[in-house]
Amino acid sequence: MSKTAKSPPPPPSQVWLRSCEKETVEPIEGKLTGELPHWLNGRLTRNGPGRIEYGNTRINHLFDGTAYIHQFNIIDGKVTYQSRYLNSDTYKKNKKADRIVVAEFGTAAYPDPCKTLLQRFMSAFTPISKAEPTDNCVVNVCYFGDQLYALTETRNLRRIHPDTLDVVGDKTKLDNYVVVNTATAHPHVEPDGTIYNMGNAYAGKKGPTYNIIKFPPPKVVDGKKISSIQQAEIVSAIPCQWKMYPSYYHSFGITENYFIFVEQPYVFNLKKFLLNYYLGKPYFAAVEWYPDQKTKFRLVNRKTGEMVKTVYAADAFLTFHHTNAYEKDGQLVIDLASMKDGEAVNALMMKNLENPNFESEPATMPTHWRFVLPLDVQKAPENTNLITLEGSKCTAYKRADQSVEVHGHRISSQYFDLQRINYKYNGKEYEYAYGVEVNPKGSVFSQSG
Repeated sequence: MSKTAKSPPPPPSQVWLRSCEKETVEPIEGKLTGELPHWLNGRLTRNGPGRIEYGNTRINHLFDGTAYIHQFNIIDGKVTYQSRYLNSDTYKKNKKADRIVVAEFGTAAYPDPCKTLLQRFMSAFTPISKAEPTDNCVVNVCYFGDQLYALTETRNLRRIHPDTLDVVGDKTKLDNYVVVNTATAHPHVEPDGTIYNMGNAYAGKKGPTYNIIKFPPPKVVDGKKISSIQQAEIVSAIPCQWKMYPSYYHSFGITENYFIFVEQPYVFNLKKFLLNYYLGKPYFAAVEWYPDQKTKFRLVNRKTGEMVKTVYAADAFLTFHHTNAYEKDGQLVIDLASMKDGEAVNALMMKNLENPNFESEPATMPTHWRFVLPLDVQKAPENTNLITLEGSKCTAYKRADQSVEVHGHRISSQYFDLQRINYKYNGKEYEYAYGVEVNPKGSVFSQSG
C-alpha cells in the first residue's frame, strides 16, 4: 500500500473497543471554527467507559468499562477540554494487579495467577455479606447541592472535584444512610435542588422492595453544613411482586403528583445470584427475561408516599430510559424507549461488538413509545377505552379484576434511545426529545426526535 493511500475506517461499532491511553488532566484549549453565541457559557461534564483491558484480562460487557470523566468548559467564546479516569478503588486495584480483580455487571473478577488452586478455592467462599460492590461509577454524573458525584448502579458513589476531576475523599456508601443495596444512576432533580432516586432493598421483612430515596437540598445547622447525601431518607417502598425475582430497572419517571416505576419481567434471580457468587460468575449471569409475564406501571402518590391501588399492565417490554411523563385531563402520559425482547442486553457483549458482521434482532432495538394511564378508574366502565386525550392512539381498558390493560403507541419508527429533554419541562407537557438513533449493526449517531 502506498503512503498516500488510506485504510478504510473501522466499523462504527469498533469505537466501543478503544481505550483512552492518555489522560488530559490539565485543560487544553480547542480550535474553534466559527463563533459561539455570546450567551453560551458553562460546563459540560460527561461520563462513560474509557478502558476495557488490564493486562491480559478484558471486560465482557459494554456496561463494564472503566469510568472516564470528560469535561468541556465554555467561557467567553473559548472552549477547553480535560479528562481523566475516575480514581476509584476499583480502578486502583485493577491497575495495581494488572488484571480485573473487581467484578462488574457482566464481568467476573479474574483469579490471582499467583495463588494455588486451594487458595483460590478458599477465596471463593468469602461470605457474601463482606463482598464490596464496585465503585467504578461509569454511568452518569449529578450534582447533589454543590457536590458533584459520579454514579453507577451499585450503592457506591464517588465524589469528584468539578475543577480537577479527581475524586474527593473515600467512596460514599448509600447504605450508611438508607436501606438500599443498589440505586439507579438517573436521579431526578427538582427546581429547589431536592433529588429523588430509586434503589432496591433485598432483605426486608416483607421481601424485596423498590425504595424511593429523597435527598433534600444542603442546609446549615448550628454552623455546620449538612449535605444532601447525609439527609437521605426513604419516602416510599414499593413491594416486589416476585419475591425472589426483583425487577431490573435503570430509571424511573416523575410528575407533579406521582412517581412512576416500571416493573418489568427482566428480573434478578436472587437464588441464582447467591449460587453464582460462589461460582465466580457476574451479576449478569443471574438476570432473566420472562416474556410471558406483564410489564406493570406502579404509581406512588408523591404527597402521601402511598401506592396507587390500580394495577396497570402491558404486554412484556424492556426499558432502560424514561423520556418524560406528565399529567393531563385526568390521565398520565409516559414516554420511554422500549424494546420487545430482553435479549437487548446480550447484544452488548464485547464479543458481539468486536464482530463487524454482528447485527441485532429488530425486537432488541429500542423505539420511542408512549403509554397513557387513566388515573381515576374506580367508577369507570369495564371493557371500554378510557383514553380521551385528543389525537392519542393509546388505549386502556378496565377489566373485571379492576386492573387496567394498557396498550402503548410507538411515537416514531426510528430506533431511539439515550434520550434527553429540556429539563425545565421534566414532569410537564413537552414537545421535543433528543436522543441517539441506534443502528442494528452497532453504530450510533445523533438524532433528534
